[in-house]
Amino acid sequence: MKVNIVGRQIKVPAEAETYARDKIGRLGKYFAGIQHADVVMAIDGHGQQRRHEVEASVTLGHGARLLGRGDGTDMMQAIDAAEAKLQKQIRRFHARLKAHRDRTRISDSTPAAPEQDEATYEQVVREMLDEEEE
Repeated sequence: MKVNIVGRQIKVPAEAETYARDKIGRLGKYFAGIQHADVVMAIDGHGQQRRHEVEASVTLGHGARLLGRGDGTDMMQAIDAAEAKLQKQIRRFHARLKAHRDRTRISDSTPAAPEQDEATYEQVVREMLDEEEE
C-alpha cells in the first residue's frame, strides 16, 4: 500500500512520518483491498493551546474512501487517534461486505422448483377428489 504524507503549513518531522507510515500501513491486515492512503498533518494554535491534527484517508479497491481525523497534544497521539478511527471504519466496511456475501449465498441455496416426478398440491387435491367421486 502506498502512503502519502504531507504537512499543512508545517514541515513533517521524520519520526512522525515513519510512525505514520507504520501505523497506517498496518491497516492492510484488516482489509486487503486498500489501494493507497493520504495523511495530512497540521498544527493549530500557539503555546499551551497548540493542537496537533492528523487527517488520514484510505482509498479502497471498491471505490470507497474512508476518512479518519485525530487530534492530540503531540503528533503521535493524533496519529494514533486517526488510525483508530480508520481501523473501526475498515472493520465495519469489511463486516458489511461479508454480510452481503452471506446473504447472497443464503438466497442462492433456496430450494428449487419441485422436480417432475413430485406431485404438486393441485395434482394431489385432484386425485383425492377423483377418488371420492368413484
